[in-house]
Amino acid sequence: MVKERQSLMLDQIKQDTSLTLTIQALQIAKMDATLDTYGQFTFFAPNNNAWKQYIKGKGKAAITDFSTDQMKLVLTYLILPTRLYAANFVQGPQAVPSGAGDFLTLDISKGYKYNSIANGIAKVYQTDIAFSNGLVHKMDAVLDPPTLTVGQFLSQNPATYSVLTAGLQRAGLLDTLTLLNDKNNTRVALTLFAETNDVLKAAGITTFDNMPIADLKSLMQYHIIRGSAFSATYTPHTLAYPGLNLIERYDNTILTLDNSSWIYFNLADLKLINNSTIGLSASDILMRNGIVHNLDKHMVFDTTLDSKTSKRTQIWHYFSLATSYEWGVANFPPGSLPPTTASGSWRIYAESGTGTARGTINDLFYVPSALTDSLVTVVKSVRRGTYRIEANYKSGGRGTFQLMCGNDLIGKPLNYGTAYGPYLFEQKVFVGNYTFKQSGDIRLKFIPTIVGQLNLDSFVLTPIYK
Repeated sequence: MVKERQSLMLDQIKQDTSLTLTIQALQIAKMDATLDTYGQFTFFAPNNNAWKQYIKGKGKAAITDFSTDQMKLVLTYLILPTRLYAANFVQGPQAVPSGAGDFLTLDISKGYKYNSIANGIAKVYQTDIAFSNGLVHKMDAVLDPPTLTVGQFLSQNPATYSVLTAGLQRAGLLDTLTLLNDKNNTRVALTLFAETNDVLKAAGITTFDNMPIADLKSLMQYHIIRGSAFSATYTPHTLAYPGLNLIERYDNTILTLDNSSWIYFNLADLKLINNSTIGLSASDILMRNGIVHNLDKHMVFDTTLDSKTSKRTQIWHYFSLATSYEWGVANFPPGSLPPTTASGSWRIYAESGTGTARGTINDLFYVPSALTDSLVTVVKSVRRGTYRIEANYKSGGRGTFQLMCGNDLIGKPLNYGTAYGPYLFEQKVFVGNYTFKQSGDIRLKFIPTIVGQLNLDSFVLTPIYK
């Protein structure tokens, strides 16, 4: 083991009989010497079967039919100039680009170590083969680097996307989808939910030329989300906790580019998108600056507040994992974050022995000094509309607090525990219904009406529809 770890990558993979065609490819590309240098490198190495399929798919008879430039283009994409362990894989594009500046994308939604999927094509089946100058991850397919940005892809396929492309151009968004870097020289990562000419024609749309520009821009932004991740990640599995009124679900809502509307995904629906109305006719088309999904139906955001067709996701706001600030705690500056300590009047700490199926619970503990003090917590990914808000907390000797959003009162002041009663875990109380007027990360504020302790586990925000 020690000897192998001290060996250079090329010397060792030459001895692996499943990678003989990879060695040939490196030699054709004149890159074999690179893997005998100090590094560090991470090589996503296709096995022999992967190369055989790739050679056949390209209409070649043998790997020697590829030119040096052709093979160098592929291998440069598969070698990252860093040591990237499987434990550090992230969903979507990896943090470090390939030698040519293009990103390799991984789907780790079913686990990260032995069943990651690269670019929606290749299974990464053996990882973290360590050498002194880097790592090798074996995979069962060869990946071509993406050659087009999203905007270039649309523009070069007018028979399929000419109506959408013209609409994006008129809305001033085609450049956003075409450029590799934004105005701050940061690499662009966007996902487009594209509609083909046939899909738009079925919706009675053959041109966007007559749509008011503000409406057109809103519509086009609604088809774009920030970041690039595979469709498998849009429907995470959330376990049920009946004691908290949390339901089991496979749904998610993702904010679109306009920062006010969202797309709802539910794997349990007949179709994936927006409450059983829309599906994907093609998905996970990888581009240099993001991903394209083709929709099978025209998608319009329902602006009617609390409409059942504008579905929202139940939110579990876990206080110990959220960003929370205090005002009015002795020895803490206003706006400070809670430390993780065993004692103190402003902290996050672990509660054990509660009998909960969730095991040890981390609580947020807050003790204000006066009625003018407050606790602010940031609830992430709230979608415009009405929610039923319930609190889960530890009771006993607690204060009374009014929950607020801005200047709006949510429900009535609640006492979070009897004055002399026992300290009971996982107490649930209905706080109130509230209609959020905008989407995004929302600050909620606790104001004491009777000074005392506040010991919170979580909020559950359940959508209410008309």
